[in-house]
Amino acid sequence: MKGAAVFNIEPDLVALLIPIIAILGGFAIAIVGIITKSKEEELKHRARIIAMEKGISMPEFPKEVERPAYLRMRSSGLVLTFLGLALCAALTLRQGIENGIWGVLLLAIGVALLIGSALERKDVEKK
Repeated sequence: MKGAAVFNIEPDLVALLIPIIAILGGFAIAIVGIITKSKEEELKHRARIIAMEKGISMPEFPKEVERPAYLRMRSSGLVLTFLGLALCAALTLRQGIENGIWGVLLLAIGVALLIGSALERKDVEKK
């Protein structure tokens, strides 16, 4: 293949790099979230200070409404359920049923979150 780069990377190196990259990516996402939230707050404070200097009364910023816990559990449950189903199907087709069973772990966690979400919703609606 002319012009195509072919990388010969050892599988052991790839297996070592995957968790390292995942952990660094998680830290990067957390840092970006913290910086973004900080910049938002800084802009709100600056707007208040400018309004005070000009003698303008500034309306309160709307409070962010937090999603109920059952909605977060439901979305996580759906993702994990379908990820478990996809993993079961992929591993079963590729390596046989004895390896495909590992996807059931994610599937079970997803279903448990969906059940927990339904129970949480009932408790919230009773109040």
